[in-house]
Amino acid sequence: MILSQINGITIRILKESDYGIVKPFMRDYFHYDEPMGIGLQEQIHLQNEAEVDKEYLSVIRQGLSIVAFDENSKNLLVGIAVAEKMDPNIMEKQHKEAAEMESNALGRSRKMVAKVERDANIFERCGVSTYLSLIAISVHSSMRGKGLLGQLSMCLLNLGRSRGFPLFIGCSSSYYSARSAMKQGLECIHSQAYADYKDDQGRTIFNPPAPHTHMRVVAAKL
Repeated sequence: MILSQINGITIRILKESDYGIVKPFMRDYFHYDEPMGIGLQEQIHLQNEAEVDKEYLSVIRQGLSIVAFDENSKNLLVGIAVAEKMDPNIMEKQHKEAAEMESNALGRSRKMVAKVERDANIFERCGVSTYLSLIAISVHSSMRGKGLLGQLSMCLLNLGRSRGFPLFIGCSSSYYSARSAMKQGLECIHSQAYADYKDDQGRTIFNPPAPHTHMRVVAAKL
């Protein structure tokens, strides 16, 4: 299903058969580009690999994720936005799994996201029982600063609206993705400073470079 075709960029629903190219795209343009992965010495894309592959394929089957291809560059994959249905039971299960993960890079990032989601109190704050939850969004390095992030966001919002979701939520680790979301009209409903997120010994866990100072929960009513 095609959602948008503008200036040679086609945005459509992500299919299970696309995962073979989406997985390396995330390795090259997401895992080590988002603030919790910048400068990371661990190979986060290989951690819990079989379980993560299974999780992503399950999410993709929901039909709520999208991809962008550039017809001007031999149909190159240039953007992804992976999203899933969220409700209190799913969130509780994910938070329990995050708490039980080992303290590798993947486990540390999942634990921080879980804390931020809990603190945001999304269901009660927004008065909903389900919402469309953004897991990952990224664009090819050649397309950054060209508005593709905004295009992906708008297509995802429209998709969520067409599927009957009352709310869209993104937990944004990046200053730039949060800024793009707020330019599209989303509201920041909660934030967590990286400097204030510490381990049991009082040491800061994530130290991303400026301007990535906070993880932000952004929301839009659909």
